[in-house]
Amino acid sequence: MNGRVEKLFGTLKERLNRLAVNDFSGLEVAVSEFRVWYNLLRPHQHLGGRTPFEAWHKIDPYRRPPKDVQFCTVWDGLLTGYYLRY
Repeated sequence: MNGRVEKLFGTLKERLNRLAVNDFSGLEVAVSEFRVWYNLLRPHQHLGGRTPFEAWHKIDPYRRPPKDVQFCTVWDGLLTGYYLRY
């Protein structure tokens, strides 16, 4: 469990170091966007290339094609990924 938390915070810290945030409300928005990216858009190596959302809902994107695919980018391109809607 500790390794997963360290990976999450390591990734967050690495990305936040490259982002300019002006105030606390801006930081809240940035962390919220990061949470969506980390759980819905970013494939995780430990999960076999699936996102945590796909793993939690037992979705196999390699067997069940998505209904819709959208490319998403936030933080001026620091966070990118594909949102797969099932």
